This record gives sequence, structure tokens and C-alpha cells, in this order.
Amino acid sequence: MNIIVVDDDTIMLQAIRTMLSKEGYEVFATTDAQDALDTLEEEEFDLVISDIMMPYVSGIELLNAIKKNLKHKVPIIIISALDQQEVILTAFQEGASDFVKKPLNLGELLLRVQKLIGKPA
Repeated sequence: MNIIVVDDDTIMLQAIRTMLSKEGYEVFATTDAQDALDTLEEEEFDLVISDIMMPYVSGIELLNAIKKNLKHKVPIIIISALDQQEVILTAFQEGASDFVKKPLNLGELLLRVQKLIGKPA
């Protein structure tokens, strides 16, 4: 099962990547939302995990581009330190499958990943 993770915080990105890899998922990690979108257009992924607040292309803009441009549907978990109700509602209105507040509890994130796409074989 392939997961793409997008977060401009390299420490958070590495923590998520390491945790998911140890659980048997194939993980592509990037700090650049445009890089993620380009990769998503070339390869199919089972799940996208994206931060909201990133330079150049925000997580909401990435979410919109994925929903608009990709031929296949992919669930998306949005992660953010922003806990404003408006941000959370916008993420869901734009098509997010789930929302996890930072600071992340990696165990909680893993459970949400497994709920959406299951465990790797």
C-alpha cells in the first residue's frame, strides 16, 4: 500500500514516514506540495497525508488539485496545528477524508490510516 506524505516540517515528515514504513506501508515523503501533485499524476497512491500550512501551495490547494485533476479517487488525511473550526470545515468541504490535529499522536494517525486503507499484507 502506497502513501504520499506532504509536510514542510522535515522532522514531522520523517517521523510519519518512519512510523508508516515500520508498519509495512510504502511511503513517498516530500516537503513540496507541487512535487506531491506531480508524483500523484504519475503514480497511483492509496492515501495522501498532507499538512495545511505550507509555502507556495497549501494543503487545501493540494486537496483541490487532487480532487480536480486525478482520474482515480484517493482518500486524503489533512494534518494541521490550526484547530480553528473554519479550517477543519473547509478541509472536509473540499473533500478531505479525515483531519488530525498537531501535535500528532502517531498512534492515532496510524489508526486513522488503517481505518481508511487497511493494514499492509
